[in-house]
Formats: sequence, C-alpha cells, structure tokens
Amino acid sequence: IMASIKSKQQLEFYLKADRMMNRGAFKYSFKQKLMYYLLPDYIMQYLEALRKYSYYANGGGNSLLRAYYRIKTYRLGMKLGYDIGPDVLGYGCVIGHPGTIVIGSSNRIGNYSVLHTSTCISNNAKVIGNGLYLSAGVIMTSPIKLGDNVSIGANSLVNHSFEDGNLMIAGSPAVKKKVAKAWYMTNGEEYIDRYYKIEQLKQQYSL
Repeated sequence: IMASIKSKQQLEFYLKADRMMNRGAFKYSFKQKLMYYLLPDYIMQYLEALRKYSYYANGGGNSLLRAYYRIKTYRLGMKLGYDIGPDVLGYGCVIGHPGTIVIGSSNRIGNYSVLHTSTCISNNAKVIGNGLYLSAGVIMTSPIKLGDNVSIGANSLVNHSFEDGNLMIAGSPAVKKKVAKAWYMTNGEEYIDRYYKIEQLKQQYSL
C-alpha cells in the first residue's frame, strides 16, 4: 500500500487525486477558489496538510515544514474531529463530513477509501486494501486484514479478517452479507469517471 509520500511528484499526485475524488477537479477554478476563500473548505485543507506532513516526515527533509504541517494537521483535526496518522491513507480518500474519525498511525489503508464519521480504527497495524467504504459508527479493534473493495455497514464491529475482498460486511461482530463491487463503481457515473481520470494521471506521473 503506497501511503507514505516520499517525493514531490508523489505529493502532487496525491493532492490532485484527493481533490478529484472529493471535489471533481484536479485544480480549483477561480470560482471555487473564491468560494473556498469566503467559505473555507476545512476538509480539503486537512487532507492537504496531512499529505504535506507525510511528505516532509518521509522525503521532504525540512524539519521546520514538517513541524508546521504536523501542527496544522493537528489544529484542523481538532476543528473537524479527525485524528489520522500521516502515512495511513492511500490516494483518493473521500471524507464527506466533519465528525469523529480516529485511525491509528500504524494502520495502512489503500486507495479510494471513504471515511464516514463516528468511526474508530484502533492503532494495531491493520492492513486494509483499496476501495474501503467505512460507514458511520464502524469500530475496528483487532489487528485484522481486509481485502480490496470491502464495504462495511453502519455501526458494525469488525474484529476478524475478511481477506478475500469484494464484500459487503455488517453486524456486531461483522459477517459477510454479500459479494459487492467497489463503491465507486456503484455510486454513479460521476465517481467512475473520477476514478479513471486519477488512474490515467497516475500513469502520466509514472507512479
């Protein structure tokens, strides 16, 4: 799982991928910039600070900027309710709303995850594949592994592994409910289009 950001090229790609999946564009238009100046987009500010914190902690080599983005991530996290390690999330992560999201820094989550609120993934080196859909109220406590494209129903307790992937799981404890496609393949053409644009960009960056 490519979560740690170690080059400027990788950082630029991550920032663009997050913008595309969340806001539908690699770069903000003038209208968007004006809107976000008047009404700050704190969620995107948090994701950008988190990515830059990862870069300066792993490959940037600038201790002052590392400290700055660590503090900025912390302050924005306090405002929004997020506590997420800098090297946890793969690219194209979607966060829809402010509210409590806690993910320990030793965990690794693949690309194109969706994180809803009132969720906790405890700090014990879980390995979670691409396409995670984390519904509201989900708790993961054990050192488990999840395959690609696992969607988890609201208020579920996930305490054992589901390594096969392509599943909908739910319950307390969670059990397999059905075979399922990646969330971005079932949430409408908008997200399918965003996914393919990001993967094309990734090829252009040779990542």
